[in-house]
Amino acid sequence: MSESTALTTTLRIMETSDVHGQLLSYDYFAKAPKHGQGLAATAALIAQARTEQPLNILVENGDLIQGSALADYAVADFPVAQQTHPIIAMLNALEYDVANLGNHEFNFGLEYLAQTYRDANFPVLSSNVRSTAATPVALTERLTDIAWLERSVAHPQQPNQSIPLRIAVVGVLPPQIMQWDHHHLHDKIAVDDMLSAATAAVQRAQQQGADLIVLAAHTGMPQDTSKPEDDEQTGWLLAGIKGVDALLLGHQHKVFPGTDVYDLLPEVDTERGTVRGVPTVQPGVYGSHLGVIDLQLQYQDGAWQVREHKVATRAVTETTAAVPELEALVAPAHEATLAFMERPIGRTQQPLSYQTARWQASGAVQFVQRAQLWQAQQLLAAAGLEPLPVVSAAAPFDAAFSADDSATAVAAGTVTRGALGDLYRYPNTLDVVKVTGAQLKAWLEQSAKGFVQHEQGTDDCWAVVNPNFPHYNFDSILGLNYHIDIRLPEGERVQALTYQGQPVTDAQAFYVATNNYRANGGGDFPGLDGSQTVLRGADTLGDILLRYMDALPEKTYEEKLEKHWQVIGCGGRI
Repeated sequence: MSESTALTTTLRIMETSDVHGQLLSYDYFAKAPKHGQGLAATAALIAQARTEQPLNILVENGDLIQGSALADYAVADFPVAQQTHPIIAMLNALEYDVANLGNHEFNFGLEYLAQTYRDANFPVLSSNVRSTAATPVALTERLTDIAWLERSVAHPQQPNQSIPLRIAVVGVLPPQIMQWDHHHLHDKIAVDDMLSAATAAVQRAQQQGADLIVLAAHTGMPQDTSKPEDDEQTGWLLAGIKGVDALLLGHQHKVFPGTDVYDLLPEVDTERGTVRGVPTVQPGVYGSHLGVIDLQLQYQDGAWQVREHKVATRAVTETTAAVPELEALVAPAHEATLAFMERPIGRTQQPLSYQTARWQASGAVQFVQRAQLWQAQQLLAAAGLEPLPVVSAAAPFDAAFSADDSATAVAAGTVTRGALGDLYRYPNTLDVVKVTGAQLKAWLEQSAKGFVQHEQGTDDCWAVVNPNFPHYNFDSILGLNYHIDIRLPEGERVQALTYQGQPVTDAQAFYVATNNYRANGGGDFPGLDGSQTVLRGADTLGDILLRYMDALPEKTYEEKLEKHWQVIGCGGRI
């Protein structure tokens, strides 16, 4: 085929990521529709994109089966061992070409993971997860390190013939799953670092005749920094692998192109959607966007070449109508979830709210902290460890950044399973770590970064809440009393730190009940990397909250709010 008759065509690569079980445009906690999300609505964008460009592939990039009330119902009640998981049924109906695994796929153990993906009509991908002798056979047989997608393009001069287009999809996820889900994964699988595993898989794909290579990476990139290296967010490094034609990102719930959080990184073009020259897309969270990369291809001299590219994210809006057939498909699971959420499990005499938890003590946070203490004390007694003071660290997952923001709140009275699930939506488990007083102060200093400095002080506490500091990293520690003085620079804000009325000394030893994410280094809290863990619980904190409520006299929570910490420098506290 000569230069003048070179064949050109366009391949469309579509991506979803971090759907987190959100199949419908519905909020099970608010009990109301919620526009702008839901895979059944994203499906309308997928259908339109396919109509526009028939030569296409559709890739799911991880964190699919965890994170919604429907996903919680499926784990608790759905007979996944006998029936197709409703989330997988929707992906089958949408004819996905491949699904890369994310970190949250491992939250419920390897047997559940294997059962969930058993009926998938598409390859299940992970290039950096390796099976061991202890890995369930069903999962080992299901996983692939390279997914091969075969396409063909009509020959321009011989209409009855076609030219094959062989696409390899490589996929990786954060190796930190071995820490975050240690109790499920220890000695059962092995995970390599993302960069070396992806590089090796790309080289194998090239050797095996791939015409194009797509890298689906369940990771993002370092934010608001010019330093591109990070063990968990390796997207920038992955873009440097020779031979990658398109890069699909996720994990961080960001929309790229469309965010400025990566602008300080070198060779990141937020207008064109490229990282180090590689077309790159990241489609947000809960099905809010469809990522689209169009590669203009040219076939000449027996080989395909990428000539041009275009990257975009398409948003699900308030006017995006969900696909009725998919709503009907998931209707039984939806109805079962509604019933699941309405089950009464106890009562509370106190309202439990996260609304103002970013600048004052919170009843909702303390309910979680007390449940953690209750479970940790049982575990410590059973383990026979040396007696030490036990305190409890927790964060407000759904708090507010301003007085106008909504937040999780449970009214006094009957508590349903849905209300309790709203307090703790993550599938974390309980860990107990042993730390010193100096480490406790450093822990709280990290949380104190959740405020912007105000040297003169202000009456408005909302004004000093740092909107770039996530709620889930704002730990308070029940059992300690302390002040956070926002007039002081970071690292010097935690003052008057005491335990039972006595100053905490640097060498004093404590047990801290916390979640496995924090214990294993999540949030980059100083001194926490998993080596401080002395006990690991096997149950999710959601289940611990349920059992704690059940164990209370008459299943009623009566504890008063303990104002054990306060902010100095706002609200008149100067």
